[in-house]
Amino acid sequence: MKTIVIKIGTNSITNDDATLNLPLLERLIEVFSEIRKENNLLIVTSGAMGCGRTMIKVDRHDEVTRRQLYAVVGQIKLMETYSKLFEKNGFKIAQMLTTKDDFNNRVHFLNTKHCVESLFKEEIIPVMNENDFVAIEELMFTDNDELAGIISKMLIADKLIVLTNVDGIYDDKKKVIPSFKWDDKMPKSIVTSDKSSFGKGGMQTKFVMAQDAASNGTEVIITNSKNPGNIMKIINNEEIGTKFTPKQI
Repeated sequence: MKTIVIKIGTNSITNDDATLNLPLLERLIEVFSEIRKENNLLIVTSGAMGCGRTMIKVDRHDEVTRRQLYAVVGQIKLMETYSKLFEKNGFKIAQMLTTKDDFNNRVHFLNTKHCVESLFKEEIIPVMNENDFVAIEELMFTDNDELAGIISKMLIADKLIVLTNVDGIYDDKKKVIPSFKWDDKMPKSIVTSDKSSFGKGGMQTKFVMAQDAASNGTEVIITNSKNPGNIMKIINNEEIGTKFTPKQI
């Protein structure tokens, strides 16, 4: 079976007020479930802090503490939603919370890899997020794009699909650039691209991560979550969004 990693950005599954876009998420998970029937599937999801912001008010604390509190409260809501929707489609999920140290420490790395591969064998879908409770300063990923790239390299994934709230990487005329090679230079059109409203990432970090994963043999596609049907087209190798052609290993 091929291995597919899908990274879901905060803005790709939330409304403007940071609440979960449940109708969209339901359609996405229907597609993910179809993908899982013939492929190993791991999901890297953002959105916990966005959920937390809608559930609690913690203005009395500093920024780091606020992020921790939003994350630990919102993570429950996020995973509960994933669990119910996947169960509706016949699949169980496993929550995996991680920090950068889990990939820098060889024992942690191998344990993580073994756990993921064991979940694949049991037909359980790993849903991974950064553990924001302990991930402070040097333990933090740049964002979940970095985490998705690292896990794709660890699994030598066939495809990494990055779902965001735009159709791909735009040129200076706002047209989607269909493809890059794994070693192409970053275009000037994305040097000043905006970051997510509730997340930490932006198109620059996505570009760097995509090239790094592509240099390890993984095909990377950046596309819009608002068109769930396109995800299956990507699985079937149709040209959707912006593709990073992998280096032949």
